Amino acid sequence: MKRIHKRLTYANVMSSLAVFLVLGGGAAVAAGLGKNSVGTGQIKRNAVKVGKLAPEAVRAGKLAKNAIATDRLRTGVVATDKIANQAVTGGKIADLTVTTDKLADDAVTTDKIATEAVTTGKIAKEAVLADKISNGAVTGGKLGSITVQTEKTTVNANSGGSANVDCPAGQRAIAGGGAWNTFSKELSFLSTRPIRSSADTGQMSDGQPLGGWRASGYNESAVADAILVWVVCIE
Repeated sequence: MKRIHKRLTYANVMSSLAVFLVLGGGAAVAAGLGKNSVGTGQIKRNAVKVGKLAPEAVRAGKLAKNAIATDRLRTGVVATDKIANQAVTGGKIADLTVTTDKLADDAVTTDKIATEAVTTGKIAKEAVLADKISNGAVTGGKLGSITVQTEKTTVNANSGGSANVDCPAGQRAIAGGGAWNTFSKELSFLSTRPIRSSADTGQMSDGQPLGGWRASGYNESAVADAILVWVVCIE
């Protein structure tokens, strides 16, 4: 006992007390924390790890508005069974998002197309073929105004000549032809074809609307005769 007493110094006693406070005293202080005494200011950054969260501890009501952005979602994490009925509305779909390769075969049926949704500007050139039109589908009421225009030109004996006829303004030619005023083997046709207008005497350019019809022939008889040309026009 005398040996222990001889070894006790002020420094030994203070160092032992310090060790006690660190090892035991801190635990005692932590155990004595009052309710709600640890706030966000007492928690170090990154101190709360995922493994420290209890199951179902983070609920939807605990998430801030716009807290979960698209770049935070793993690929394939939002499956179709996770989307509520009517959750994806038209206003939620970006422009040009639904492309043709995203549509299933036969997905767009006639009852899914709004009235007057498919206009003539939406139909590709030559998209509506004859075998796509049912019998009796195109009636007179479905066609624009149709007119027939005629023109006659005199052709002298032993001479060639031609006759042109134009469609009224705003109409285009859909058919036409020509005939001689009299029937004779000495009267022959050289050509009958659509034209852009009566001023057209050459070959018709591709893409130009047909504005009329032209008939050309040769009169090998001894008397003058006349070529009659006609054209069917539609709005």
